[in-house]
Amino acid sequence: MVMHPCVLELQQFLQDQNDTQKRSTALSCVNQVMETSQDYWELKNMTHLLLDLDTKVHVFDKGSRSNEFIDAGIGFAKRLMSHPECLSEFDTKGELQCRCVPLYGKVATLKLKNAGKMEEAKELFQSLRQLEWKGAARSYGPGEAIPWDDFHHTPQIWVPNLRSMPLWDRDTWKDLPICSLLEEHFPVIQEETARAMADEASAGFEDAYRFLYEKGEWNRVLLYHGRKFTEECDRVFPKTCALLRQWLPSKPGLPWTSDQNEQVMVIKMKQGTDVETHSGPANNILNIHLGISGLEGAKLFVANETYTWEEGKVIAWDGSYDHRVHCLDCKETRVIMMVRYMHPDMSPAHYKGHERTHFEEVPVEMQ
Repeated sequence: MVMHPCVLELQQFLQDQNDTQKRSTALSCVNQVMETSQDYWELKNMTHLLLDLDTKVHVFDKGSRSNEFIDAGIGFAKRLMSHPECLSEFDTKGELQCRCVPLYGKVATLKLKNAGKMEEAKELFQSLRQLEWKGAARSYGPGEAIPWDDFHHTPQIWVPNLRSMPLWDRDTWKDLPICSLLEEHFPVIQEETARAMADEASAGFEDAYRFLYEKGEWNRVLLYHGRKFTEECDRVFPKTCALLRQWLPSKPGLPWTSDQNEQVMVIKMKQGTDVETHSGPANNILNIHLGISGLEGAKLFVANETYTWEEGKVIAWDGSYDHRVHCLDCKETRVIMMVRYMHPDMSPAHYKGHERTHFEEVPVEMQ
């Protein structure tokens, strides 16, 4: 069985994208498969291929976020979401796991948003919100199978009974002690970051999310990841690392839904970088930003609101909302620290009845 149809036709087109005949041949193959295929893996593979889900660089949307190949990829995603094998994950996977329909629903909705097709994105959002499921193990009514609460809030994993707001202002920081601690110890973080920026080659900076932007440069150095402090944290940021060890993990013993449930990095973005709209995997992960340097002209957009960074000040926001960032008006390289932080409302009760999350098993005593 052929799981990757049209590969030859698509490769020939990508080698010469100005050849109208090769473009037409590739599109004809793609559209024929979309009209006739009933195979789950074929639909899934074509979705991944055309929407660039398995590559770090843009391929089919390199020149434009709106074209026939992206439209076809979204069409495959819609076919995939209506396939019985995709829908069956409402039975075979729990709410704390990544299920097929909300995952590809989120992907397709974001692709439409980035293509400027807002009305089509809203139609897809509403249709997914109305989805019902009656299975052997579980049943969901409209708004339950996919409980997204806002057009700009479509994570693939939805933990119930958590406060939901794009921005966590200072009035909420009693529940987010990391915010005040970062501001209090900013001089230490600033000093060590400046030293790292003076010798970037040995500091450990690497590409950050290359698939989310076309032009510019966005780099990061990880300090904490997968419940472990990195070698760069201890070597390049020793004082900062000593502080972070006192603060993380914020909720020891609670399972993570994603490998990024708690994470720390220093991120630098060069002038001219423009990151597309995207969102985090689960609604139980908050993003805590600390402005460090080069902040003038840099902008953060969360759920259609615009924010700017200040030196030594924190912005706390929910990464599962649509967001983007750009440095188009920056005067110099923008540098911030980002702490991904478990939602303060998370408790052992959220894991009751679940054997595992998307990321890991739930301890028996919590099930």
